[in-house]
Amino acid sequence: MYQLNILSIHIENSPEALPLGAASVAASILDADGKAAPHIAGRIRVELKEGLIDEADDVLLERALAGGPDWLGFSSYSWSVKKISAVAAEAKKRAPSLVLFAGGPEATADPLGFFAAAPLDFIALGEGETSVLRAVDMLAGGAAPAELASIPGIMLRPAAEGAERPAAAAAGAAAGKEGGEAAAAQAVPPRAPALDLSALPSPWLKGLIDPRRGVLWELARGCPFHCAYCYEGKGEKSVRRFSSERIEKELELFVKKGAEQVFVLDPTFDADRERARSILSLIEERAPGLHWKFEIRAEFVDRDLARRFARLDSSLQIGLQSANPEVCARVGRKLDPHDFERRVGFLNEAGAVFGFDLIYGLPGDDLHGFEKSIDYALELMPNHLDLFPLSVLPGTELADRAAEYGLVYTREPPYLLERSPGFPAESMKRAAGLARACDIFYSRGRSVAWFLQACRPLKMKPHALLERFASWLETKHIDSSCASRAIENLQLEFLDSEYRAAGLNIILPALHDIVRFNGAWGRALAEGESAVLELVYDPDEVLGPEALDLAAFARGARRRPGRYRLEPGPEGPTLKAERRIKSGGPRGSFHQGGRRGGF
Repeated sequence: MYQLNILSIHIENSPEALPLGAASVAASILDADGKAAPHIAGRIRVELKEGLIDEADDVLLERALAGGPDWLGFSSYSWSVKKISAVAAEAKKRAPSLVLFAGGPEATADPLGFFAAAPLDFIALGEGETSVLRAVDMLAGGAAPAELASIPGIMLRPAAEGAERPAAAAAGAAAGKEGGEAAAAQAVPPRAPALDLSALPSPWLKGLIDPRRGVLWELARGCPFHCAYCYEGKGEKSVRRFSSERIEKELELFVKKGAEQVFVLDPTFDADRERARSILSLIEERAPGLHWKFEIRAEFVDRDLARRFARLDSSLQIGLQSANPEVCARVGRKLDPHDFERRVGFLNEAGAVFGFDLIYGLPGDDLHGFEKSIDYALELMPNHLDLFPLSVLPGTELADRAAEYGLVYTREPPYLLERSPGFPAESMKRAAGLARACDIFYSRGRSVAWFLQACRPLKMKPHALLERFASWLETKHIDSSCASRAIENLQLEFLDSEYRAAGLNIILPALHDIVRFNGAWGRALAEGESAVLELVYDPDEVLGPEALDLAAFARGARRRPGRYRLEPGPEGPTLKAERRIKSGGPRGSFHQGGRRGGF
């Protein structure tokens, strides 16, 4: 019996850290009907091994070699290249006859770089189910690794050691360095042909991953868009989709096995609206109790889709990247700001939970433009806003045109931009500070319900308040993993200092009520926490439309101090008055089942 181990190294321990790629390859090798390679059945054992990026190399090595494998594969991503290289080198020293290979996005995008970093015998380019199956079939039949060259999508180790990565050609021209031409001379075969998805077995239905850990649900492969910073932009242009029969069986399994959370792997889930509606109907009918995460494009959202998303326990991620149409066009994206705003309005109208991505360092952009993108994004009230530095990934159009755009970036994963004409190093540093401030104050601080409200009395744009918070944070020693309550205290301490400096002390009691209430509401929804709140104003008033102008509200509203208990519930949190002064009078219960409450 031959043994194949496939190691996946995750960046963190989370419900989305699953060995889906490795399990998909294993499912093809272990296909019970034996159609692909009849003589493999019963002769090869496949074991999936997993680790975390912060684990010691020797720990990962022992795990990878458990059971004495004949072949060791690595599922590669940008964050795991260094770890894979270290483990592969030690594995080769310990067992020189061990056949080593890699597959996955990083190995496919930069095979020469991977060969230079790790003593691999071959790399599976592109989809690996069929090519790896044929490789182990031949190896089990006595073939040497050198004989695998005939398999489409398999690249053998180049004869010359130490080959530079292909992107070095452009980088060398930009920096006056040598070595680019040698890299370009290395022949890289085409990736494996696109597979017929209907012929692929499901790793979920074969029981290779426990859905109770979390689910990465692959519905399609390929992407219809061509973003210059994304590897998919130079990959397959068409979209292939898994069959309805497979989707229904997998969904049934997720429910049966007690899955709680599903991340839907479809580059643009709503690109085919009718298919999206069909799947959302299926989910609503058979799995309404699961939490769902979708990646969508705003330009395909209509009112019906927005309502369908809102009816589910779901969150949507929307790649805005920049609010400047010219910057978007330079990286292969189209943006109509007015249409984007209109369609996001459908999501807000329906009460759907959604967030945006923005990238700083894009060609043609600068810090001022990025700040305007932040303002545009936050005015649309996303539930969270994620700000990322540009990564110039191998195999992308941006990597090919790095010299043309003047992009200077790190040559090792995660290939982060260091500087460019529009973003010198100081601007990148300031943008990183904004990203941290936004993450803490807005996203993790769940301030969507009141953030714009808090900006108005200070006459600050959203980015300006975040910049002030970023500077204020530099004077503090903040644990980056601090919890919701700690963030709330930071928010109030910072806002107190800003409002007092602006002579707006009279507004602080109302602002405190709003922040405290929404913080407790978010924790009731997310963590199921109860809370007792001491409020200065009647909650019906301070949380109503009259308080949108906090300055006017503070001047004219009547204070009605009271104590309230906030309790989580199946229909949403409820607020009950425990003590009210006589002038206010008790009002029984206060229910906001439809309120987003910053969560």
